[in-house]
Amino acid sequence: MNFEPIKLQCLSELGFVNHDGSHTTRTHCFAHYGQLSMAFADECREFGNKLTTQEKSTTISGLELEFNMTKTSDRLEALLQEHAGVIDRLIDRYELPLHVVFLEQFETNAVGFKDVLQASYPHGFVALAIKSNPCRGAVRAASNNGLGADVASENELKLALEEGIPSNKIICNGNAKSNRYLAMALEANCHIAIDNHDEILEIERLTAERTRQASVFLRFRGMPLAGLTSADQTTAADWTKFGFHIDEAADLFSHFHDQPTLRFRGVSAHIGTQIAEPRGYERLLDHLLQLTEEARDHGLSPDVIDIGGGFPVAFLSEMEWRGFQRQLLEQLQVRSTKSVTWNNLPMGYAGDASNKAEWIGKAYWSAVPQAQMLSHLLNYTFADGRTCIDRLNALGSPTLIVEPGRALMASTGITLTQVAGTKTVLDHTIVSLEMGINNHGTNLISPDMFPAAVFPSRPDDEPIDAFLAGRLCFSGDMISKTKVRLNRLPQRGERFVLFHTGAYGADHFASNSCGFLRPGKVAIRSDGKTEVWRKPEAFNQVFGNPDESLLTDEPAIS
Repeated sequence: MNFEPIKLQCLSELGFVNHDGSHTTRTHCFAHYGQLSMAFADECREFGNKLTTQEKSTTISGLELEFNMTKTSDRLEALLQEHAGVIDRLIDRYELPLHVVFLEQFETNAVGFKDVLQASYPHGFVALAIKSNPCRGAVRAASNNGLGADVASENELKLALEEGIPSNKIICNGNAKSNRYLAMALEANCHIAIDNHDEILEIERLTAERTRQASVFLRFRGMPLAGLTSADQTTAADWTKFGFHIDEAADLFSHFHDQPTLRFRGVSAHIGTQIAEPRGYERLLDHLLQLTEEARDHGLSPDVIDIGGGFPVAFLSEMEWRGFQRQLLEQLQVRSTKSVTWNNLPMGYAGDASNKAEWIGKAYWSAVPQAQMLSHLLNYTFADGRTCIDRLNALGSPTLIVEPGRALMASTGITLTQVAGTKTVLDHTIVSLEMGINNHGTNLISPDMFPAAVFPSRPDDEPIDAFLAGRLCFSGDMISKTKVRLNRLPQRGERFVLFHTGAYGADHFASNSCGFLRPGKVAIRSDGKTEVWRKPEAFNQVFGNPDESLLTDEPAIS
């Protein structure tokens, strides 16, 4: 096949070669065709589908061009097909909507993080952020895979302990810890990531009799992370409710030097959520290493650095992500009627829609997703010429704690539902689903982007772009405020799947809005056996029975 002309056009579109094939100043190219204009993307896609595997990675004029055709949902689609019979039976039993987790994918994700640590820096552990999927099944899976737990409440703490996670691998986080939560953490001898001065005072009160010692970290904020994402997605910059400002570090270290009942173990921070670019983590880690050095200078003996979570997931392929960004920018600049966001929502271009605009917000593709980000960080070389591993070893090889939630759980899950119908709004196709944003809660924080499909697929499917609407009596109840490429226009009653929903969506802001019952959550093991992680709610559980009295046994006050 003669594909030199189209490769040359690809490189020309990207600015790496001139139309005659001569090099531009942009040498050392490793380009993906997802960076091409959308007008050209369809041509590339048609061309790419004809390429053999060997042809998808090739060379022209000494420059490498890789055609990356892989959909991020391929693995989940394969698991959906592999366990189709089991899923049919689960739907018959628990009805739709239904959240499904594939445990073999969770194990793959967990092994990915553990292998990176073992290969690069075997002085740490991985802790599941339970808030990403707060149910016994997820915590049991974490325990079975040798993970620790990042807990955010006394209930998550109790769950982690009941499922056998060792107390020295449990980190108690949160900005408003109750007295009960702190007392439980102390009793179990778990790590406490102290967030504020009131917590210090309460822990000092609880340990005043000196019969026990608290294992504590100090959580910090104030790192220079502005511009890396939207303000509501970062938890380590200036505008966040979490932690102490780094300017307070010296006074805090001095205070802990004279506290025999508070064993200072180290420093911690959480960068935020779904941070796709490595430079934010590089800055965060640099500051945590500096803070550890400063603590040592104050006579403390820190032996832990907790870098938190936030590791990104590639919800979309690079082609899909770059194409969406380009289309959205064009939409905002020329007010195109071909909107790709609901009501022309600017998303990451809210502050700037010029040709030089940079996306500032939640990203849905990363070149270094999940454990790859951790590998990048450990081997990153700082300005002084030392790698992260070099600096850690110079500090006595402290225990490194990583606390992924989304990166462990998101790609394990799908949400199954049914189509209620379709319509057009201002010439845009809307697919209404029998689920609400209370079953897909992360969309309430910022517009999310998830691959979706009508299933089963058919040989004669004709792809279509559509917005996805929920069933709540609330105009903001949009399951997707960005257009989603579906395999076909569905009919009422057809089954529908959202991919990568294993983290947060099923539980964040889950409610009985409009009287709807919360759906079930199940897990499928690699051998086809199933687990019930949460049974679907029953009507009487939520609303009671008509013959029940609503009066309490409290005496009337005259």
